[in-house]
Amino acid sequence: MKLEEMRGLDEKQLVGQITGWRKELLKQKVVANRNKKAAKPHLFALLRKQIAQAYTVISQKRGNNA
Repeated sequence: MKLEEMRGLDEKQLVGQITGWRKELLKQKVVANRNKKAAKPHLFALLRKQIAQAYTVISQKRGNNA
């Protein structure tokens, strides 16, 4: 998801996205640990980046509303 798309979502939707991304990240880590090698290692960085961007957008929205 692009940053502009994240900014278009409200806080509740962003939290839902974060939850989904965190579940996917955990699933990828479990699979990688089980197989001793990640099938798609690029997803770790991508998911962590998306989670961080979503948290940043949430904090920006809270800052603008305060």
